[in-house]
Amino acid sequence: MAVYSILFLTALGAGIPMCGLSERRDGKAPCIYCIIMAVLFTAAASLRYGVGYDYNLYAGWFYDLNFTDFDELRGDRREIGIFLLLKLVNIFSADYAAAFPLISLLIYPPLMLYIFRNSDNPWMSMAAFLGMGLFFNSLNFMRQFIAAVICAFGLQYGVKGSYMRAVLTVLAASAFHRSALFLLPCIFLVSIDWNKLTLTVTAGLSIGAYAFSEPLIRGVTRYVYSNYGIGSREMTNGLPIRYAVMFGVLFLAAYALKDRMTGDKRSINMIIWCCYGAFFFELIGSRYAIISRMSLLFFIPGVCLGAPKILMALYSSAIKRKKNLGAAVMAAVILMMGNFLFLAEKNYNGVMPYRTIFEREGNP
Repeated sequence: MAVYSILFLTALGAGIPMCGLSERRDGKAPCIYCIIMAVLFTAAASLRYGVGYDYNLYAGWFYDLNFTDFDELRGDRREIGIFLLLKLVNIFSADYAAAFPLISLLIYPPLMLYIFRNSDNPWMSMAAFLGMGLFFNSLNFMRQFIAAVICAFGLQYGVKGSYMRAVLTVLAASAFHRSALFLLPCIFLVSIDWNKLTLTVTAGLSIGAYAFSEPLIRGVTRYVYSNYGIGSREMTNGLPIRYAVMFGVLFLAAYALKDRMTGDKRSINMIIWCCYGAFFFELIGSRYAIISRMSLLFFIPGVCLGAPKILMALYSSAIKRKKNLGAAVMAAVILMMGNFLFLAEKNYNGVMPYRTIFEREGNP
């Protein structure tokens, strides 16, 4: 728990003075802050041992690469992107511990670059990234999280109207996890404004999909999670509804404050669509846990860009109305920290206890 607490306290303690309490500061300080957080996240994820339910799975895959050559990889049904890179590392080290620094470098530095370029305030993005459990997700669904980071850049190209570049970026992401292909239609959603009609249609879609979710689950598991049978635990069990509620609140807040958010309309549309996507798949995931993994593709723009815009909209509204809503902003941040510690305490995705590679058997 100490490592996670240090990460959150550093995100706030360094972020607020370096990036500003409300509006983002100019200069080198936000860049330095993002570099600091990239180093801390990369170190924490690289040096862990047995942290995350998928840790042993990836360690086993890396071990198997000792007996796999490059020609055999080409015939592998799994996505080639991550396994090709891991095989290159495997040439120099047979120790599975070498896999996790590479994976971490593929996730956190690009993520912090994305936040530095696109976030209204990086420390708010970090508070939301940690507080809503995305860091814990990244310690587990590693291939899909790499794909999600790449897709986040692709969606930004779509916002700028560079559709071909956006499509090519998403296709590149599918080399790490083929679920990225589900984001291809979302590139063009930035042109659809959010209004009462859009909200009504998406609400009906959510209710209908929840009520008749079996065709959806069969379609997803046919093309993406084909190794999960219809009777598997991930298919027959759902996640707690609180995750859907958490992202539902984020979506409704983004929708309610859309007219007070700063930035161009297409960017705001994209963020709200991603908030909705995260909520939608978490909602279906409350029936079928495997479906909730699709929400990972929407987390980064929805949470890391959406949360700062929501908090900034609240803060600017407080100034205009001469009310102390700034306290409400800090209360929201404290709430995110509480949720972060709650998820860690509940061993969300197997992140507790945090141990380092130096603690494994055989180390001095």
